[in-house]
Amino acid sequence: MISLKHLPNCSTILSSVSKLDLNQTLKFYTDSRSYVHPGVFVAIPGVKVNPIDLIGEILNQHCPLVIYQKNNENDERISHLEKTYPRTHFVAVKDSVSFLQEVTHLHIKEWKLANPRNTVFAISGSNGKTTHKEMLSHILRTIRPGKIVATEKNNNNHLGVPLTLLNVKKDTEMVVLELGSNHPGEIKVLCDIADPNAGLTTNIGATHLEFFGTEKEVFLEEGYLYHAVKSVTQGEGFYLINLDDPYLSQLEPFKSAVTYGEKNEAMAKITFFENGAEIKFNKDSISVTNDFITGRHNKLNLITCAFIAHHFYPTEKNNIISAAKSFRPTKNRSEWIEFENRPVYLDAYNANPSSMKAALEGFKESVLEKKLNLDDACIILGDMNELGESGQIYHRDIGQYIKTLGFKNVYFIGRYSSSYLEGFPEGHGRASAALFRPEYRAEVLKKYRIHFIKGSRSLQLESLFDIT
Repeated sequence: MISLKHLPNCSTILSSVSKLDLNQTLKFYTDSRSYVHPGVFVAIPGVKVNPIDLIGEILNQHCPLVIYQKNNENDERISHLEKTYPRTHFVAVKDSVSFLQEVTHLHIKEWKLANPRNTVFAISGSNGKTTHKEMLSHILRTIRPGKIVATEKNNNNHLGVPLTLLNVKKDTEMVVLELGSNHPGEIKVLCDIADPNAGLTTNIGATHLEFFGTEKEVFLEEGYLYHAVKSVTQGEGFYLINLDDPYLSQLEPFKSAVTYGEKNEAMAKITFFENGAEIKFNKDSISVTNDFITGRHNKLNLITCAFIAHHFYPTEKNNIISAAKSFRPTKNRSEWIEFENRPVYLDAYNANPSSMKAALEGFKESVLEKKLNLDDACIILGDMNELGESGQIYHRDIGQYIKTLGFKNVYFIGRYSSSYLEGFPEGHGRASAALFRPEYRAEVLKKYRIHFIKGSRSLQLESLFDIT
């Protein structure tokens, strides 16, 4: 939420905003379908759609301010709209996206200046960004209700980050901000907007190789957050360095950075137990448990988030432990569901080689903890997208990896099913979730006592259960 009095500070805004009540605090929207009155609408031109053609409904609600991109076509349409909707003020800018990002940057800088304790905690990395964001925001909102702003859903790009930060109010204490990247240079753009003064890069893996090429390039991209926090804070910011990651462990700790992991040389040492983990730092420690998460990787995510919360709110230790225990995974993302009396581990949101291996390892742990045999388990894997020219190799390797874990009942879904089968010839290939669904519901689901389902979002594997 940003006060309109801040808009004149942005060089692209015209003087017409002076007609508005500049003390009014409004939310910003870029999608007319989600608009809630009153709010500011920023018209972002699409490849095929001009948003000016779609704002009739929000104008009927008397939207106080519309920001639009100046060009001859828009100028003619706006001239007509100004006469039809006199209660709405229309302001032209050179570039709508740049405007949104510039206003956001000014807003966040002013918010941080108002209170040196105000924190933008940014999260980058190949795997677990959203899980960290969900876990950390859950803990913080539990102990500091009404004081935390966090990325909603997966709004982690050049538009989602500004819209998240524009929700920051005067009494906000911390922002939990997810940073996403598909192409080189995008993390820098987001850091330039957000000015993060604390953060974490989760890990480096084979993600978006279609655009990055190698894991080293992924490291240079995702690891940029380290340099941003160091620069913004002159080395005084809180930044976590994953010492167990071969790439991130190369980062040299600055004054307020903390190394963490299982290695003995980690400043914050982590140990795991059956349903949780403990972290020791200096002479203090914090231990968390949770019955709703699966696998060592999620235990790592949760203890890390508890440690972050404890760093910023050290007097809330007991409440942090309680909040961590109550966390539950979000829909379709590393969650356990019960379907026709069968426990199902469902992650139909994202998949890449490293996250696939971690999830499979965690599922095996769960099968054994439930006193079941691996023969009772059914594994269903969908394609892992955006792996570039090496896509077939990565899918074959995962097939081979499944064999080393000891699973026998395996189904592969999608265009890479043949590549999976090269690594696991005993498996079964199916073209799509839609085609597999009747067979799965009639035969496979009932045949096995516990199920694992994971694949990239485009496979829509949740459709096997009528989940949308």
